[in-house]
Amino acid sequence: MNLDEIAPEEVVDGFMVPAKMTLEQKRRADGQLARIRQERFANRSEPEKVYGQLLQLKIQMEDYIQQDTFDPKKNFAYFLKSYIELQHKKKAEVALELDIHKTKLSQLLSGNRAPSEDIFIRLEFHSNRFISARHWFRLLVKQQENYMMTNTSLRNKEKKHVKGHVAIEF
Repeated sequence: MNLDEIAPEEVVDGFMVPAKMTLEQKRRADGQLARIRQERFANRSEPEKVYGQLLQLKIQMEDYIQQDTFDPKKNFAYFLKSYIELQHKKKAEVALELDIHKTKLSQLLSGNRAPSEDIFIRLEFHSNRFISARHWFRLLVKQQENYMMTNTSLRNKEKKHVKGHVAIEF
């Protein structure tokens, strides 16, 4: 932005001059601000509420994906349940909207069925592209990574198939 293109009045309007307030005035101003925020929060429309909850869910997903630790409670099914609940819809309705059988949705929600690429993509479009297929996929990858790294019987079984290894010293 070129400051030469902005009128001096606009520059002045862009600055907020801090007011000197007594402790009592500050307390009253803080109370007024809190009341206004509560009123606006209470008077949000249903789409605004869903948007806020969807944003919160997306941030939770992103935070969890970025963590190095795996939480078995926060798997794909956990976030899918949260996604469905925030819409205040029945599972059968969401299954219809995703064009999957309600039994398949139940299996996904219980963790008895792993989601496939089509589910990730459908969820992306269902959320109006707000939560990407990549987010949903990365939840599953995190779960699979944990399984692969902690399943000692699988690791021991596969280790027997390795006949040699790279010769390196630490």
